[in-house]
Amino acid sequence: MWRRACTFGVLLAIACVMCPESGVSAPDTATKIDLEQGEIGAPPGEFDLSPSGEVKQGSWTVVRDATAKTGVAIEQAGVKSAEDRFPLAIYKPASLKNAEISLRLNAAGGKSNQGGGVAVRLSSPQDYYLVQLDALRDRVLLSLVHTGVSEEIVGVDADVASHAWHTLTVRAKDDEFVVSLDGIWVFTGFDKTLSQAGRIALWTKGDSVTRFDQIEIAPLP
Repeated sequence: MWRRACTFGVLLAIACVMCPESGVSAPDTATKIDLEQGEIGAPPGEFDLSPSGEVKQGSWTVVRDATAKTGVAIEQAGVKSAEDRFPLAIYKPASLKNAEISLRLNAAGGKSNQGGGVAVRLSSPQDYYLVQLDALRDRVLLSLVHTGVSEEIVGVDADVASHAWHTLTVRAKDDEFVVSLDGIWVFTGFDKTLSQAGRIALWTKGDSVTRFDQIEIAPLP
């Protein structure tokens, strides 16, 4: 396996019980997920989530938030005793290999963990690339999660504040992953382990309470 990381600067899932469905096609144009269509207090409708009976997964809900761009956000509420849980909210309509994903996230709470991120090329809840913001450690990371084991590809220091919105942009094309934070390029990482199209998902960890809004997905040639 070949891996190389290039770092010249500083820099996103409730686990799904289903693998991405076969036959899901890539969109031809950019998509902006309309959170305002969601019912307040209910799970976001366009995402695959874990069964509600799995208490350790916490909950994904649409909430009102005056600080969000449209006044509405998706919130994942953490569980205090679930340090090793990695909730995924998997976007259902599309499967992509090359894409640019942009979203805002707010690390709104959590004692042992604060932050979140985006998973790309997800073929199962155990296989995907992850770009993560860690507000407690002021870090941005690109990792490969393969057969449930996470391996860091690039990790750099960054100004990631709790209780504040940050814009995370990931441009994944072939084996190159370009990551920007708040409009500023922070690093480029390289890996070619997962070379097929896959789902895109929101991701959190442990007892993090994280909010997401302004989610945009653009396919790349």
